[in-house]
Amino acid sequence: MQLLKQLYLINSKSGREEEIKRFVLTQLDGLDLSIEEDAIGNLFIVKGKTKVYPCVAAHLDEVHRPQKRILHEEDGVIFATDEEGKCVGIGADDKNGVWIALNLLRTEITLKVVLFVQEEKDGDFEGCRGSKACDLAFFEDVKYVIQCDRKGNSDIVTYSKKVDLRLCDDGFIPLKLRQQYGYIPVAGGTTDVVALKRRGLAVPCCNISCGYYNAHKPEECCVIDELRNCLEFVRSVIKNDCLESL
Repeated sequence: MQLLKQLYLINSKSGREEEIKRFVLTQLDGLDLSIEEDAIGNLFIVKGKTKVYPCVAAHLDEVHRPQKRILHEEDGVIFATDEEGKCVGIGADDKNGVWIALNLLRTEITLKVVLFVQEEKDGDFEGCRGSKACDLAFFEDVKYVIQCDRKGNSDIVTYSKKVDLRLCDDGFIPLKLRQQYGYIPVAGGTTDVVALKRRGLAVPCCNISCGYYNAHKPEECCVIDELRNCLEFVRSVIKNDCLESL
């Protein structure tokens, strides 16, 4: 989990995502990718060539103020403290999603990834600023958008109760895969895929649990096995989709 821990050690409060973007780009160096950055700072990444792509989303920013973090791993759980031993957040919301996206870019043959900036609310600034400002043309040739930006280990957010919006049918991901990895459809809050749907994006979208807890709090932590399960779940969804399209 070295890559994940490297991500956690980078402070990326909303509006200050440059360091984590530089790190992400170094991790992608050497891969055959098309990478573009828009005016607000979102990263758009394409791997391979196909008529219609699976697409995975995450956001680069976090809510926690910049401070030194000392990471700890106990019984498969990662958390952080400051030099005085007080808990501080690790930015697992949504560095867990970024970690998943980076892993998928290394293994999948064809994939689109979007890494949004400024998803979190920051003072008087509203959330999802990156996804509200991006060019929707990037999604014209995608089959769906899966965002890994949900607390816990079992949720597939298919409906946003906050804005009364259907993101996808509950059966969008086959029952067999949901049962295999322990996921169920639920109603949830808002994130970038909700912003995209509100802007008129027609393809199915969802937001899934990726193993973090206590988001936005000093006690934020990540359960490693649950994060790995999320990665394999998304990978299986992509594989299943590819098989069905043959």
